[in-house]
Amino acid sequence: MNENILKIKIKENERNHSIQIKNEISNKELKMNQLIDKFRDEENKAKDYLEQKNKLQQNLTALNLDINERANLDADQKIEFIDLRNGIDEHNIIIEEEKSQLNSLINDNERYRNLNEKLENEIRALYKKTDELTQKIELNNLLKDIDITELKMLSHNNAIVNSSINNLMGKWDKISNKLEEINKNKNNINNNNDV
Repeated sequence: MNENILKIKIKENERNHSIQIKNEISNKELKMNQLIDKFRDEENKAKDYLEQKNKLQQNLTALNLDINERANLDADQKIEFIDLRNGIDEHNIIIEEEKSQLNSLINDNERYRNLNEKLENEIRALYKKTDELTQKIELNNLLKDIDITELKMLSHNNAIVNSSINNLMGKWDKISNKLEEINKNKNNINNNNDV
């Protein structure tokens, strides 16, 4: 009987042990299913995170490209700005040089205007002198045509005529004086007679 009881107890122990193992297996299966579900959830979350990470990575890449483009554009704009500023500076230098040149030309123009007036006055004076010289040359040309011997002869004749006229004038003066004396004497006699 002992043997039977022992067998029954062993069987019962085995059954209990088997139930315990089954229960443990069931618990383990439950835990495993829970872990699998949790793993699936975690895996899905990981996939979501990975997708988000990929999207964020793409956005980051796009932003980096945009930043690089903007940086390049900014660098290009800085270069263009520097070029424009240099161009403005060059134009300002050219404007200053041209202003200086203009002032120089205005001063030169004023100097030339004054010189021109002076030269015009000198030209007018030279025209006058030229006219005088032309007249003198014409006179000289006319004088060249005069025969000097004939002129000397005429001059001698004029001297004789002048001398004759002077003699006649002297005689005339004497006659005039005599006539005046006679008239005075006559008037004196008449005046004495009247008294």
